[in-house]
Amino acid sequence: MKKVVLAIVILAIIVTGGVLEDFYIHKTFSSLNEKLVSLENSIKSQDDDCIDKANEIFDWWEKKRMYMELFAFSPDVRSFSVALAETQGSIECEDYQNALSKCRSLIVMADNIKRLLDFNAEDII
Repeated sequence: MKKVVLAIVILAIIVTGGVLEDFYIHKTFSSLNEKLVSLENSIKSQDDDCIDKANEIFDWWEKKRMYMELFAFSPDVRSFSVALAETQGSIECEDYQNALSKCRSLIVMADNIKRLLDFNAEDII
């Protein structure tokens, strides 16, 4: 009987961890998408605050990435940081066409990473 209770407790911990991870990933990537769309709009209008937004997103992402890698490691998460830094570089050089292209790529990349890390019924089967 003790083994059954222990197994149920362990199962509950695993399920709870999975649910919390799923919420964290959804919250992080929803916020990231909003930030990237805002950056994209700033790049389109060539606002003066483009580089500030890009730097803010980069700093924010690095903090989130650190925690995310504790429970959901993916090489794509690290490559996202590189792509984000490339966008920063394009903005600093005032190459807005390239920055816009990279920003669109970041939006798609973020969506792909979210789907990769997200819990789906396909993962069970």
